[in-house]
Amino acid sequence: MRVDTIDERLCLFREMTDHAGVDLDALAGQRADDLRAAAQRCLGCRVGEECRAWLEDVDLAAPPPGFCRNVEVFGEWVESVLDPAPDRRAEAAAPPEAAD
Repeated sequence: MRVDTIDERLCLFREMTDHAGVDLDALAGQRADDLRAAAQRCLGCRVGEECRAWLEDVDLAAPPPGFCRNVEVFGEWVESVLDPAPDRRAEAAAPPEAAD
């Protein structure tokens, strides 16, 4: 079977985000532009058949494969949800400035 419709690609995208542990609903409100860009990368992917076969053959707990054009982005999204404010935490851990 050939992957060739937008709906099929978006289904693969959703399945791959499930494998990555990405919460699409949470991202939609926070990073809509990033989400659209990732969906566009999926739509332009040239290994749709390989993607479909991989998704059919592996357990849901398996992380996304290296051939996925969004594998790094998915990892960043998961990290941002797990650790949403690293800058504020770093500021809190910094030693207080000396008083003049």
